Amino acid sequence: MLISQRTLRFGPHTLLAADPTSEVVPYFLAGRKMYYVGMTTGDIQPIGAEHLVGEMGGLWVHPIKAADGMTLLITEPDGTQPMAHNVELIELLSHIEWRYRIGGMEVKRRDFIVEDHAAFVSLLTLRNAGARPRRGQLHLTAWLKFMGCWFGGLDARGGDEFWLDDTVVLGYDRLWQGRWGVACGTTTRPERCELVQRSVGREATLVYPFELGPGRSQTWEFLLTVDHERGHEGARHLFDQLAGNGEKLLIEKVDRYHQKVFKGVALETPDRAVNRAFALAKANLQLLSADYGPNLPAYFLAGVPEYPQMFGCDTEYTVPGATAAGFADVAKSSMLALADYGARACGRIPHEITTNGRVFHPGNTQETPQFAAACWDFFRWTGDIAFLRRVYPICREGIDEYLPAVWSAAGSLYPIGDGVVERHGMGARKLDSTCYLFQALRALRDMAVALENPDDARRYGSRLETLGRRFESDWWLEEQDMYADSLHTDGTPQLDGHWTVVLPLMLGMAGEERARRSLARIEREWVNRWGLVHTREREELVWTLPTGLLALTAFQYDNPDLGVRLLQNIAETASYGTLGAFKELIPIGLCFVQLWSSGLYVQGIIEGLLGLHPLAHLHRLAVDPKLPTGWPSAQLSEVAVGAHTVTVQAAPGRLDLLHIGGPELLDLRYRVPAEIDTLAHNITYGEAPQLIADDQRRWVQINLAPGRRITITVQPGYVEVHTPDRREEQSSNGVEVEQPTAAG
Repeated sequence: MLISQRTLRFGPHTLLAADPTSEVVPYFLAGRKMYYVGMTTGDIQPIGAEHLVGEMGGLWVHPIKAADGMTLLITEPDGTQPMAHNVELIELLSHIEWRYRIGGMEVKRRDFIVEDHAAFVSLLTLRNAGARPRRGQLHLTAWLKFMGCWFGGLDARGGDEFWLDDTVVLGYDRLWQGRWGVACGTTTRPERCELVQRSVGREATLVYPFELGPGRSQTWEFLLTVDHERGHEGARHLFDQLAGNGEKLLIEKVDRYHQKVFKGVALETPDRAVNRAFALAKANLQLLSADYGPNLPAYFLAGVPEYPQMFGCDTEYTVPGATAAGFADVAKSSMLALADYGARACGRIPHEITTNGRVFHPGNTQETPQFAAACWDFFRWTGDIAFLRRVYPICREGIDEYLPAVWSAAGSLYPIGDGVVERHGMGARKLDSTCYLFQALRALRDMAVALENPDDARRYGSRLETLGRRFESDWWLEEQDMYADSLHTDGTPQLDGHWTVVLPLMLGMAGEERARRSLARIEREWVNRWGLVHTREREELVWTLPTGLLALTAFQYDNPDLGVRLLQNIAETASYGTLGAFKELIPIGLCFVQLWSSGLYVQGIIEGLLGLHPLAHLHRLAVDPKLPTGWPSAQLSEVAVGAHTVTVQAAPGRLDLLHIGGPELLDLRYRVPAEIDTLAHNITYGEAPQLIADDQRRWVQINLAPGRRITITVQPGYVEVHTPDRREEQSSNGVEVEQPTAAG
């Protein structure tokens, strides 16, 4: 089937394909229990080049695959197949829709995965748009096969059994009878059923006659359900439970996506492309949220089609953005699962866990310290003290016992072994592992303070100070204006130009002057039109991960124009190939839905652009916005900071904030220029604001009651704080508040 037009329609957003001539493009439909990887042409093609080569597509109810997909064929009474034309494909993320014509008939096909069940639904509607009656046959073909997940230890199969039971084809694998089962069909008995043996599995074709008068239409609901714990009887039970409810289930699916994406945390900026990208990033997080119990709890798939497994670093990179964007439940479940694996491995956090819960890769060097940092990220956004108490001993064991015992020489400050960059020829000590160890020590120090453990806090603070001081002397290359990206065991630094050179800047290890020199060179020599290259002058491929980290760094060093440009480079991948999906490479390549791409995008907007830095357990929110040139304002609505909810609107030199709700006062801090030393205020209630300073930064601090608004404006030479009175609050709309008329 040749596609004449591909369009993404999602809420108020429309996106056209940047590569409209690309006819064969994969797409992704997902629910929490099942997903489907198919081809936009409607046919079945092999997918997957690294894991289960050619078999990563199709219908997966992890840890098993149950089908390669479904095809639709319409024939005339004489058996001929008319050609489809004017084929329009509409990708909606919640579902996918084909519209086309065959002869005088209009065809509409809508496919989706039921959100909370292992069920695939295809709604097929034929409408006779001609002036004479039309007759023919509808052929629905599902290629059914059973296959275990990659490295799941489920390779042994006993051959399959499939048969028609009234209106439904049932099947199981003989070795897994009572465990693996499938049911597919409609609520109407087919005219005939053909079961054709394939190299693996069967093709089940259900044939339905139709006769439509002029202007008349008919809809068929095809349903495929799977059960990997109770076999075909469980699949049949689910089929009977859902059959006949396709339209209702689709409405619920669309509503779920709109509630998750467009309600709650929402972004409004002058740039419509940025607003759209933020919504798409949230939708990608929803697509990648899964719950494949009993083998794994709810977690984020790392990437599709190759990496539906649970990954350590992929999850850790995604936690701050996903938590801030409204996905704290999946982020917490993912982190607790990694913690459980770490507890069984003496503090070592695994890199890759198969979808039936087996550890394939026990973890690279940086994965364990990254886990401690991600735990702190989750805690500072949520204030979940029970979570912190549970993970703190595992984080401490990983840093204090596992890393020194396995990866470091006696007395060495720096861990040894592969990090995120796994390239031959580097020194034994990698820059990323060292930087993430620094971040982990800082996180553990802060965790210890939050848990009222002063001895640990002093110990980690001392190690942090020592590592930071030694790092500057051991890793800095003065003639290169750059930190080395590896260190040999004899202490010799080496610079290969990998993207990890950005990490000392991003994670606060670099001194201010050196950081700005490095950032200038990185922007000059490491950045092309798509973002941060993997390795300068050697590998020009641009990955979303390094590009997102450089975007966060750009905001940190007051270059929001670069930060927004890099984030939008990530978002541009949604226009290539599968529409709306954030890819792994920019503009396209590798996994066509990649977790950390969307996670880093939303983090870049929330923590970079809007500059929100919470300490939820202290009921504190620091705000340090960085708007690009020409933007009059940007607003983030209904973001949760622990038990508090706020809406923030930032403009150059101005902050408007509404404390929507919370259990107590919110300690709000807004960064102002260091030279500001005068504060004027017009406060109609509560405590007066004050100017405070820390780490060479100056802040306006005020305790804001739930339900109250505040406006902070930087004027020449002073800062002005205004809270509206009751009359102003009642007349204001959103966070737009009346300007104060006088300074108090």
